[in-house]
Amino acid sequence: MTKSEYLKKLKRALRPIERAEREKSLAYFSEVIDDRIEEGITEEAAVAELESVSAAAERIISEAKAQGQIKQKRSTWEIVLIVLGFPLWFPFLLALAIIVLTVYGLVWIIIGALFLISAALVVGGVSGIFALMAFFTENINTAFAGFGAGLICAGIGIALFIPALYFARSYARVTPTLWHKLCNQKEERWNTIL
Repeated sequence: MTKSEYLKKLKRALRPIERAEREKSLAYFSEVIDDRIEEGITEEAAVAELESVSAAAERIISEAKAQGQIKQKRSTWEIVLIVLGFPLWFPFLLALAIIVLTVYGLVWIIIGALFLISAALVVGGVSGIFALMAFFTENINTAFAGFGAGLICAGIGIALFIPALYFARSYARVTPTLWHKLCNQKEERWNTIL
């Protein structure tokens, strides 16, 4: 068994105790395994030397009971209020989730719009070349004015592409981090409820 598997099973077995005590115990076992690995023992051997997950959890839970660090169970009234309050809190949470997803989508739409504007300006620059060729024989001033406007559009389009790409990369890089934090917070809240 690897260190992460051992700690994951131990964390699951320690649900009845308070979070701070659980984290303290997990940190202790993690440090013990790391110390043994630093001494030259393989990770699996270091984990095998530890007491079993069930024995460790039983000992830690009994110590936590003695110190009064067991999570309080929800009373019947609390459960009844949660169930009866469902028509109030569920629509609120649903609306909040929809707002968050909408804002997330809107940011991507704005980034997409920046790319489209950049592409349209570059296409405008290409059309300036056609304006130069089309009007060159008829009116030289109009031809060079169209060509100049096309160059300006192309320059702005290329210049706008760089920040649009930067925003897209940054937003794509931040999204998994935010999602990971959100999922961890949700898991911790469920663990406290259970």
